[in-house]
Amino acid sequence: MHTPNAFFPDLINPLTYASYKTLVDELVSQNGTTGPEQTDERIAFTKLNQHRMKRVEKQFAINPELLDALQQPRPEWHWVVLVESWCGDGAQQLPALAAISEAVPTIELTILLRDENPDWMDTCLTNGSRAIPKLVCMNADTNERLFTWGPRPMAIMEQVLQFKDKYPNATKEEIGTLVHTLYAQDRSKSMQQDLLELVKRAIPVARADEELVS
Repeated sequence: MHTPNAFFPDLINPLTYASYKTLVDELVSQNGTTGPEQTDERIAFTKLNQHRMKRVEKQFAINPELLDALQQPRPEWHWVVLVESWCGDGAQQLPALAAISEAVPTIELTILLRDENPDWMDTCLTNGSRAIPKLVCMNADTNERLFTWGPRPMAIMEQVLQFKDKYPNATKEEIGTLVHTLYAQDRSKSMQQDLLELVKRAIPVARADEELVS
């Protein structure tokens, strides 16, 4: 899908991963969170997510096949990730996405806070909802949208759905515990597998019978 530059709203308060981590650290020290809802629950989640991000940073290992795919000849990419500091799924995914972009110089990563960028968020809804995190991959030169990903890896999403089917009366806390247990076991592997499939579709592959012209 070719998307003109004018389709996208301005980026409000764009962040690098380093500046996002600094923001989270400041919020934790000030007993706060991102977004307009400064609830005790979201403040507690922000503090917990600070630790989750550090754990993912230490454990993350890039999938060699994904790295190879991302290093194939292509235009430079811009990855825009919408998230909030209280979002547990975001804390599990963002450090991995940052590490991947750091390993591939032709990918620029920009982080947006969802509630400060509602117009942007509304360009990549999930079943009509503003679910986060959400990754938007674009051609950096043309702003052509190549793919979106999120809010969870498909493999983890499927296990959560199976759990809900089996235990329809499960509480929000029980589901949350399951989700983060799955993330801890998975160590970003499912997310990278999802990305690998999307990357393969997004990068044109030369036909086998195509000959180089000297």
